[in-house]
Amino acid sequence: MRAGLVSSVHAFAQSSIGTWFTVFMGIVLAVCIFTYVLQRDHLRSDHQLESLVSRESSFLFNNLVLLTACFVILWGTLFPILSEYVQGNKVTVGAPFYNRVAIPIGLFLLFLTGVGPLLPWRATSLKAVKRNFIVPSIALWVTVAVCLLFGPRPVSTWFSEAGYFYALVAFALSASVFSAIASEFLRGGAVIAKQTGKNLLVSIYLLTRRNTRRYGGYLIHIGVVIIVIGLAGAAFNKNTEKELALHDKMSVGPYTLECVGFNQDSNANFNSDYAMLDVYQNGKKQFQMAPEKRVYLASQQPQTMVAVHSVLSWDLYVVFEGINPDTGQPIIKAFLNPLVSWIWAGVVLIVFGTFIALVPSLTPAGAAVKAPVTRAIQAEPVLKGGD
Repeated sequence: MRAGLVSSVHAFAQSSIGTWFTVFMGIVLAVCIFTYVLQRDHLRSDHQLESLVSRESSFLFNNLVLLTACFVILWGTLFPILSEYVQGNKVTVGAPFYNRVAIPIGLFLLFLTGVGPLLPWRATSLKAVKRNFIVPSIALWVTVAVCLLFGPRPVSTWFSEAGYFYALVAFALSASVFSAIASEFLRGGAVIAKQTGKNLLVSIYLLTRRNTRRYGGYLIHIGVVIIVIGLAGAAFNKNTEKELALHDKMSVGPYTLECVGFNQDSNANFNSDYAMLDVYQNGKKQFQMAPEKRVYLASQQPQTMVAVHSVLSWDLYVVFEGINPDTGQPIIKAFLNPLVSWIWAGVVLIVFGTFIALVPSLTPAGAAVKAPVTRAIQAEPVLKGGD
């Protein structure tokens, strides 16, 4: 991309060193192929896959899905070059292509995240599969019912639009995966509580400390689930734009924004225009926001300073887009994006789970067993007659 071969948002530093990048990538590829050929005997598995319904198979499918995602992204990136080479004209692909292909891949990965912990190693019985999947299945269908009955959209729109349908699947799978992982903690914690007599929370802590790699990984999976919930909230984003005179109002979601002032400011670094907006919810003033547009004096570059208000349910972004030259009034654009905070919470939990996985496991203390001391008995010489 830096060489200018592919136009991309990441090609922010095109230069003439594309040849060096090509040589470097060729060297890396050659080293990888040489290492694979040299070590291919050591890479062969000592065991065969005994069943498609096993934890080994879930890891295998997980790797295949990740390879598919890699291929899709590579195909979308190189498609303009390939189309120009074959047809003579460059055809670019945008966000709709990636959303149409990558979202189902991501949802299937989420499904494997929940299935993996429920499957035993090697092979399993149908009875064990039914027993392990009862709670996740109940959580999945209960979530679907709650979304359809009490969700922010009518029942018909959940299935008529792809964005809402994907959000419904994401919410349902997230609930299922969370219940599956939570059941692992609860089941193991209950066993330790029975053995030690401690309460459940302490037992879950001891369970995690005894196998930090496993349960730290489970925490990472929960973090991924929370991120997926946050991303699914994008299907319900709202935005509105309006020119606001003094005391004019605009609504977005549960909020009503009233313009109570429009001011200009100047200092040695930049000049700025900003609007003062009172934000109401249910008829009561909640807070005030001041979106701003700056122009820096040294570079004469404009910069938009977005006003942000974040809660657990959504984020409210207010943008000062400029001044209408005909009326002299500010133009305000407001965005209401649900569940953005969940994405950040998921990232924090992933970092925490990684830290837990890196901590050495707690080795159960064992009582020293004293071996009986045996004393060697020295044999006395046998006296012969006449001695």
